[in-house]
Amino acid sequence: MHRHWIARAGLVLALVGGWGMLLCGPPPARGQATGTAAPVAPRVQDAAPTARKRVRQALRDPASGPKGGPLSSIGADLATLYYQHEAGGTAGVRRLFGGKARRHQAPDARYHPPVSRNGRYVTITAVATAPNALQPDLRALGLQQGASAGRVVSGRLPISALGDAARLASLRGMVPAYAQTHVGRVGSEADTAHRAFEGRADLDVDGSGQKVCALSDSYNRSATAATSARDDIVSGDLPGPGNPAGRTAPVDVLDDSEPGSDEGRAMLQLIHDIAPGAELGFHTAFGGIATFVQGIRALADPNDGNCDILVDDVRYNTEPFFQDGPLTNVVDSVADEGVAYFSSAGNDGQNAYGAEFRDSGKQGVISSGAVAHDFAPSGGAVDTLQRITIRPGGTFRIFTMQWTDPSALVDGSVGADTDLDVALVNDTLGIVAQSARDSDDIGLPVEGVLEHTNTGAVDANADGVADSTYHLVIEKAAGPDPDGVKYIHSGFNYEIEEYDPHGPTIYGHPMAEGAMAVAAAPFFNTAAYNPNVDPAVLEPFSSKGGIKIRFDQTGTPILAPEAREKPDLTGTDGIDNTFFGTDSAYDPDTHPNFFGTSAAAPNGAAIAALVWEANPGFSPSEVYTQLEANARDVTDRQTRNGAFVSVPSGVDAWSGHGFMQATAATLPVTLSEFGAVVEQKRAVLTWTTAGETNNAGFGIEHKRGDGPFEPIGYEPGGGTTAESRTYRHRTAPLAPGPHTFRLRQDDLDGSSTYSREVTLKRSLSGTHSVSAVAPNPVTGAASVSVTVGDPQEVRVDVYNVLGQRVMRLHDGLLRANDPNTLTVGPGLQSGPYFLRVSGPSFTATRPFVRVR
Repeated sequence: MHRHWIARAGLVLALVGGWGMLLCGPPPARGQATGTAAPVAPRVQDAAPTARKRVRQALRDPASGPKGGPLSSIGADLATLYYQHEAGGTAGVRRLFGGKARRHQAPDARYHPPVSRNGRYVTITAVATAPNALQPDLRALGLQQGASAGRVVSGRLPISALGDAARLASLRGMVPAYAQTHVGRVGSEADTAHRAFEGRADLDVDGSGQKVCALSDSYNRSATAATSARDDIVSGDLPGPGNPAGRTAPVDVLDDSEPGSDEGRAMLQLIHDIAPGAELGFHTAFGGIATFVQGIRALADPNDGNCDILVDDVRYNTEPFFQDGPLTNVVDSVADEGVAYFSSAGNDGQNAYGAEFRDSGKQGVISSGAVAHDFAPSGGAVDTLQRITIRPGGTFRIFTMQWTDPSALVDGSVGADTDLDVALVNDTLGIVAQSARDSDDIGLPVEGVLEHTNTGAVDANADGVADSTYHLVIEKAAGPDPDGVKYIHSGFNYEIEEYDPHGPTIYGHPMAEGAMAVAAAPFFNTAAYNPNVDPAVLEPFSSKGGIKIRFDQTGTPILAPEAREKPDLTGTDGIDNTFFGTDSAYDPDTHPNFFGTSAAAPNGAAIAALVWEANPGFSPSEVYTQLEANARDVTDRQTRNGAFVSVPSGVDAWSGHGFMQATAATLPVTLSEFGAVVEQKRAVLTWTTAGETNNAGFGIEHKRGDGPFEPIGYEPGGGTTAESRTYRHRTAPLAPGPHTFRLRQDDLDGSSTYSREVTLKRSLSGTHSVSAVAPNPVTGAASVSVTVGDPQEVRVDVYNVLGQRVMRLHDGLLRANDPNTLTVGPGLQSGPYFLRVSGPSFTATRPFVRVR
């Protein structure tokens, strides 16, 4: 079939980073972004008055003057911590260190407060009165990670033990271990935004034992980058020989054959900042889809890259919208083999037009033998033109247009049997840009890239005024009508004036079931940097999910198109590195800021390395579940015009499960699947462990309302079978109202960590209680518990995301205060669902995901 000129023919790919789609740089922060410095030493002036008074008294000897008091051997700072802890507990200690943001350091210097973020421990350096005398005494007081060198002893000591330590005969003196390091010239704001520095300090993890590898354009090929890989190693921003922090394992570069901007190196810098102990690797993703697939396989191969976690930020425009393509399949394959995978969700926001294909009966503009698509909804007047305004100097681009046909890219699949083309025309129907190829011949249901820039002169009208009005035409050149057509658009200074150009834009391998697609929120709109935000506001460009998979691997239509829950998580972007991007006005330094989901995804991969070090027995799906369960719900995003708008609560198509956290609650050593339900006025707590190697047991702690946590029980550990690693604890009767529970996991070495907190409400008689579906995601059978205060008729149904009821679990009488446990899962296909419980006076909904 004859074709006119084809715009930018061939394979096209995109790096999903940067500001290419924005009108003018980063969006404004909500309220005023702050960079409040977290003090290195405790702010003594913020201590409780009683604590300050007791410190003065404890440092003085009434007989000999201002020295020689009972706590003089530990000094004012440690004494302040000790008495502040007595007065206000761990919360009081944390108040002495102000906000959560780390201080913006001068180049080549970073400082670390000695107190753990939970306010329980302080890292100390102590001097003994005699060698080998002090460390056993401090260990008896709870010293963790203790080490000695002659008379010097270091480690983490419980703040509550400082008073007893000061009275030890073996102690000569003790000081807080303030540290100045030269780990890197540039530190990422993501470390603070995700609270990763807390998780590292509280659990003593840094990614050691993990290997995180990136796929992007290039590693060390840029001729214009301000730094080279060697510069970044010397400055401490990458590991390798000569790294000043002793991180000498070199980046394992398997293939850096493609020229590029070295965005891969920038991604590795971000990973190194959060997980400095992890090994790093790189393989280019440029060179075509096959090169990308080979890169994934090579990095995941135990005999080659041997990577534990992969992350990429590249997407090709030929990756199928409606079918799992080769990249998606290889991602799922390596995930099944035990490799975790993180991918940028994309920077397309909701810049997508999608509709059923409607035969207008009118000819196209590229070929008189083609039939144009009717943009007007059914029942309206036929309209084959979609009006687009491109202001002078502006650019409109379609990166990829696809339709509901299978793709020949998929091994074993039939290809497309329809050929659609697309053109941009002026008011006289003169073609100014087009994309037209024999898609049915090559079996790819794809057109793109179409791009036009309004120069302000080429299309001037009779009055000499630059023409700004254009029209899009989509036409069918061959084959049967497809069910639907969809394109993703970008550019600047343009506007699509009609027919709802807003829809989901996540497609390709970020849609893989084995991958985590990561959305983006700028650091200056996260809680750590902005007091008006909790926990984060999404970037205007962060891609929305919702495209359904419609064909299986053979190209056969799926009777019930598969809706995948994407994105999965949200990470932060706009963060510092040594060379990539441009400096932002939202931080006080001059380092370049790396914007885009390309920057957010590496942060997710780095946090996963911390999780995996803390939980070495986890599978990729368990790592994902841990991150999702502890993510904080994002309920706001920013639009491209700067407005702040809401997104749905809970798991949503913009932020996924929410903004990732890297605190001790996210990185439990062995604990997983902690849940609580109310049964007959008591709370029943259940949890399991992934391993019992170092588990001494669990302390159960409870608080009512906003009160303090108090211990209420203990369950010994040490189980060796799957059954003995499952725990159940039944509390005493609860008073009506909210109750929060947490577990303190004690290790055999004397250390301990806390689980995430679980809150439930003991309802008054006459109301109801519905537990969450657990476990969630549902891989086999899960359960939900429904309890009512008064006898009543209750119906329990399961609905899919289209609102269609697919299963009824119960329809009948429930007795008062008698928990009814129902089984969920068997018979359901993979995908998201909603369980709805309805009684005469209440309705409750519980979301869950079925994974087969």
